Amino acid sequence: MMEWVKGFLKKHKRQQAFENAWKEILPYPGPSVPKMAYGQVAQWQGKEMRNLGRCIVAVLASALRNTETSQYHDLKSALQGVSVLVDFSLMAQYRSHTPHTLVYMERSLQTFYRTKPIFLEFCTTKVTRAEANGQDRNLRELRAN
Repeated sequence: MMEWVKGFLKKHKRQQAFENAWKEILPYPGPSVPKMAYGQVAQWQGKEMRNLGRCIVAVLASALRNTETSQYHDLKSALQGVSVLVDFSLMAQYRSHTPHTLVYMERSLQTFYRTKPIFLEFCTTKVTRAEANGQDRNLRELRAN
């Protein structure tokens, strides 16, 4: 998800706003405050991933505010998609589920799949990766010859 979000932020030129919002997270009981900028984290451990899940929606909302009205629909869809995916993830961690939690999770997934097209240009498929690797091999062979 975060690779999609990073691509989306880059397309809409909101990367710096995201980094600024990430650095400005204030201490709060429970989640720990990030010690470095989002882009500087080389490896995400379990604790960092949990903290990301707790604050990503607020940070993303902050990064996407004050935008042009022409981008409003895309930004709203992206925020909604990330929000319901985080909701689903948090609900999936429950030790047991009731029919109500299962319905909530199903609705979250349905909403995510409705908003997912906003991110599709930022995800690579196996076919795309295989084509890129093949082209890379061809270029290396040409260079070697």
